[in-house]
Amino acid sequence: MARRNTRSNIRVDGADEVIRQLKRANAEITKEIRDLISKAAEIVFREADSRVPIGETSKTRFSLQMNIGISKKGNYYANVSVGARNGDISASAPFYVTFYEYGSSHQPPRPFMRPAMDKSRAKVRKLLIEGVKAVVERVGA
Repeated sequence: MARRNTRSNIRVDGADEVIRQLKRANAEITKEIRDLISKAAEIVFREADSRVPIGETSKTRFSLQMNIGISKKGNYYANVSVGARNGDISASAPFYVTFYEYGSSHQPPRPFMRPAMDKSRAKVRKLLIEGVKAVVERVGA
């Protein structure tokens, strides 16, 4: 029995437009997810700001910062950090803030960053779940 070599060709009109629309939708979804991540970091930032120990100079409070960007691997991130700013090694840099969080040989730990994250966890989870659901429902519709 001889094998038949059959081919089928399918022509799709407007494929370029569909691809453009998909790329645009992907960009919109990516932006919405990034906005959600930024809002989540802001929740943690506000909670940490309310808990940060404030000394006479208030340097500790002013060292609290939120960093948002894209990593070298291309991943979007939003971090909340406290302490000496990038590269600041001056005597006035609040490097000592880690001693509040973890303690030292001279003082017990007085954490504020971990409790801020713990207290924010439910709000962050709710924001992300509801936000992603909304994006999926909007895109799926």
